[in-house]
This record gives sequence, C-alpha cells and structure tokens, in this order.
Amino acid sequence: MNGATDNDPLLVDSSNLALRRSYFIDKLKTILSHLGLNADKYSGHSFRIGAATTCSSNGIQDHMIQTLGRWKSDCYSRYIRTSEVDIRQALSKMCK
Repeated sequence: MNGATDNDPLLVDSSNLALRRSYFIDKLKTILSHLGLNADKYSGHSFRIGAATTCSSNGIQDHMIQTLGRWKSDCYSRYIRTSEVDIRQALSKMCK
C-alpha cells in the first residue's frame, strides 16, 4: 500500500479496514484444516513465537525484539525457540 504510515494496520480487508483478529484466526484455522494440519495447534500466538524466533535467529538485538513485539516486559524471551543448531553455533563462538 502506497503512503502507509507507522500506525496503519498490517492486514486489511477489501474495504481497507483493519482485519479483525478473530476473522484472521478463523480463516487461518480453516486453511490449516484444508491442508490436513491440526488447526488446534495454531493460534495468534504462533505468529508472535515465529516472529520472535526469526528475529533472534537473524541477530536482531533483544531490545528490538521487545520493541517490535510491543512487549513491556521480558516475556518475549519465552517465545524464542532455540534449535540445536543455534546452540551448537553459540557454543562454537564461545570457544573461539
């Protein structure tokens, strides 16, 4: 969308209004079910987990992850999923 501002919604409907969270989650679960996935394993928090994990994996500083996710506390750190590869890389860096 041209001319978007910092306060504009990320997702909009055909009328250019902010997409309601409940509508988005309902549609997401419908699509997941059609794909043969267990839709009960997914929620809006799945996106927060994914965003925090992706940011962390790409070297985004913790305070920026907190700001981007609009977290007021350090609870965002519980969302970050650490893989075995990430752990091995961290240990390798520590040994240098």
